[in-house]
Amino acid sequence: MELVSMVYVSVATKPMSDDELRALLEVCRDKNQKIDVTGMLLYRDRFFIQALEGENKVVETLFDKIRQDPRHRNVMKVYKSIVKQRSFGNWSMGFNKLEDVAPDTLDGYTDFLARPQANYFVDKPNRAVILLESFKERMYF
Repeated sequence: MELVSMVYVSVATKPMSDDELRALLEVCRDKNQKIDVTGMLLYRDRFFIQALEGENKVVETLFDKIRQDPRHRNVMKVYKSIVKQRSFGNWSMGFNKLEDVAPDTLDGYTDFLARPQANYFVDKPNRAVILLESFKERMYF
């Protein structure tokens, strides 16, 4: 089995309420647990960044389904790597809504958090991993 970590970014087609985000998380957590996928999802101003961890074929299949989801657009894979162990192994899907976090309290704060843009991660994919890792201890919902 080849364990991978993949990170993608996307833009929601409309702003999502807290209730919509909670409903999305419930479904994701249930489905991910059944297919042994773990990860983290961050949301701010219609911008999503998500890490998916699991067996390579399972993660790729899930990513294909995510790309077809009509709730978002501009889905771009920004990082994928073979890993020895999971970074988010205890969660079927961790979550953080970035509006709830004071950005200047984060290690490595950048103005990305003021205006999320996919190119910020496409140019240097390790930024996505660093951002997601910084939220491991700050999970909400």
